Amino acid sequence: MWRELTRLKEMNEQRTSEAANQSDKLKSLDFELNRTQARIEDTQKLLDCRSADLRNKQLALEDTERELARVREENTRVGAENGALRRDNERVDGENYDLRKEVDFQEGRNADVAVQIRDSECRLKEKDDVLFGVRRDVESLRVNMSQNRTDGGDLTAEREALEKHAGCLQGQNADLAGELQRFV
Repeated sequence: MWRELTRLKEMNEQRTSEAANQSDKLKSLDFELNRTQARIEDTQKLLDCRSADLRNKQLALEDTERELARVREENTRVGAENGALRRDNERVDGENYDLRKEVDFQEGRNADVAVQIRDSECRLKEKDDVLFGVRRDVESLRVNMSQNRTDGGDLTAEREALEKHAGCLQGQNADLAGELQRFV
């Protein structure tokens, strides 16, 4: 029994020692658990902070995606407007080309008309010179005609006077012819 008691005592001591070891381990595990719990809390705080950042970034991303979609729509609209403006530019370029051709044609025609005007002005000047000469001749003829009328009137009066005189002379000639026949 003594042995049994000694053995039980030893066992008890061993168990007490184990209990003390277990208690130390338990304290160590409690400390480790507290430290791990603190790390978990820190990690949870960091997780909450990062989750909040992530939510904020997610909201910013959604805003950015909406803005990107709006900008893409705007780019599409502006691209369509650019296409329409390019077509308008091409149409206007075509019209400008046609107008340039028309202007060139009109310039050529203007040059031809300018030559015709110069020719017409030269002909007009020649005709003005001829007209001036004709007017001068007409005026000269008027003066001559007036002089001729005056001369004609004088000559008519002289002719009438000569006719009267010829009539008188014929009368005298007839009288002399009658006297001459009486003498003969």
